[in-house]
Amino acid sequence: MLETTTFQATTPSDGMRWTQRLRDGSIVHIRPIDSADTPRELAFLSRLTPEDRAHRFLGLMKDVTEGVARELTQVDPTTEVVLIAVANDDDDDIEIGAARYQANLDGSGCDCAVAVDPAWQKRGVGALLMLHLIDVARTRGVRRMYSVDAARCAGAHLLAERLGFHSRPDPEDPVVTTFELVLR
Repeated sequence: MLETTTFQATTPSDGMRWTQRLRDGSIVHIRPIDSADTPRELAFLSRLTPEDRAHRFLGLMKDVTEGVARELTQVDPTTEVVLIAVANDDDDDIEIGAARYQANLDGSGCDCAVAVDPAWQKRGVGALLMLHLIDVARTRGVRRMYSVDAARCAGAHLLAERLGFHSRPDPEDPVVTTFELVLR
């Protein structure tokens, strides 16, 4: 069972802060990414496998650079939401997961993605990030979330199904699956 504590909001963006206990007892803090997180984002990206990095970027990325990390911490609040999960490791806060959405032009739909540090996978980090991202999207009037993943990505498929996403194969590319969640 996951425990949730919501921090007291002091500004609209500060309302998106949660402290939660994972199944294994670990405590994580979930909050929006910030430009000050560039070094933390760079370290996180460096720990991800190439496949996991593809999830974080909503596409394929080859090189992990400070410029890429800086770009990922610069969020357009009118169309994007990026939440990160942070845990304390040896008295240092480390990013262990990230979930994001990018809204379409009219804001009715959004592409979404999640990536979790390999050392923290299968503990519920991805599910927590996505549950909060779904709630934020719903609150902001998004009616449809979708994600496009490689058909061989079983872990992402299981998470999507548990969260209520429906899958369908891409008729033009048999190695791609589209996941969609209709928000009410």
